[in-house]
Amino acid sequence: MKINLSQRTLIFYGVLAPFIIFGSIYNLLGIISGTSTVISFGAFALFGFVLLPALLVSTYRQNRCTLFSDRISIGKKEYVFDSYAVSIVEKYLPLKDRPLFSLFRTQYANLIIREKSSGQIVLNKDLAISLQSINKMKAFLSV
Repeated sequence: MKINLSQRTLIFYGVLAPFIIFGSIYNLLGIISGTSTVISFGAFALFGFVLLPALLVSTYRQNRCTLFSDRISIGKKEYVFDSYAVSIVEKYLPLKDRPLFSLFRTQYANLIIREKSSGQIVLNKDLAISLQSINKMKAFLSV
């Protein structure tokens, strides 16, 4: 089973990306040609057409999760179920601590990977994915 642990983040920035890319190219061309009246310097103001797609690709690659029957792979790291205990824990967040774009949700899920020998938490990651994907992951991990 393949899933990305930051679906909502990627969708949000994927919607904003075309506007930022167009604006940064327009700004850069205006500065080069000398016709721009407003000069804004900064990474996203001038080179957003390079940095934002690179940021999106790196976010996707770092949060790519593949579930196998004997292990879980997140990014480039693999966690074998014989050595690690994987669980999804749901927690309640009060209104003041909720993310801006999902204020009406009360339950949030965390992926927790714990080393079996020492009980130390190796990974504690917020799952910014849909409820349907969380349920699929729970079902896959319980089998």
